[in-house]
Amino acid sequence: MKRLWAVMLAGIMAACMLAGCGSSGKADAEGGLLKEGTLMVGTEIGYPPMEYFDEDGSTPIGFDMELAQALADDMGLKLELVDTAWDGIFAGVDTDKYDVILSCVSFTPDRDENYLLSETYIANAPVLVVPKDSDISSIEETKGKSIAVQMETTADYIIQDYNKEGLGADLRQYEKVINAFDELKAGRVDSVCTDSVVAAYYLGDAASDYKTVWQSPTKEPIVMCMKKGNDTLKDRLEASLKNLRDNGKLAEISTKYFGSDDPIK
Repeated sequence: MKRLWAVMLAGIMAACMLAGCGSSGKADAEGGLLKEGTLMVGTEIGYPPMEYFDEDGSTPIGFDMELAQALADDMGLKLELVDTAWDGIFAGVDTDKYDVILSCVSFTPDRDENYLLSETYIANAPVLVVPKDSDISSIEETKGKSIAVQMETTADYIIQDYNKEGLGADLRQYEKVINAFDELKAGRVDSVCTDSVVAAYYLGDAASDYKTVWQSPTKEPIVMCMKKGNDTLKDRLEASLKNLRDNGKLAEISTKYFGSDDPIK
């Protein structure tokens, strides 16, 4: 998105202040970190079960949050979470507000071209969720019916593409995926398109009021996202991710949130 130079400059200056840029800073350039001894993770806390707040309304929990802590621990680093609105999360890593985005980032060719992406750490694909008593049984049957999405996510883009091809769905965009499911629960929308990992959270209870009626044929595995050129940090994160696979920690976190010890399948 086009931004005024003044805004860009202000953002860069703010990022530098946060990261400790300049002669007085302690940037860990050799380790690929903005702040010495600290892994700064950008995330949008509001996307269960990947990242959301506990019942106290202030403690971040979820698969990504536990993975971020486990990675930091394995690397011998302190973890610092930076809660960021989704529509600005990629700009944040570009302007050095944090080292890495760990926030259910789906792999796409466009993101791969513009950012440094890690290997896959969890499988995923866009799906369509409807109430159990809905007469919708496929994506094609949403013509003239409403589909709720979190804005500027791959689910949003997918439904936009389907509409360009003549689907004719009523696309409703919300700031957070939680808002989309609130609207579905209240009966104000007919369906929600979201990541399969999120759908699993809402469908996990045997008494769930929802069902999945469509899954995209295009897989969108989940990855970590860094600024182009930060290969040092990518290598460190992937080495720690391997350690977590080998020592069973990744399986433990996966089982807790998804009921499966293999998040890649």
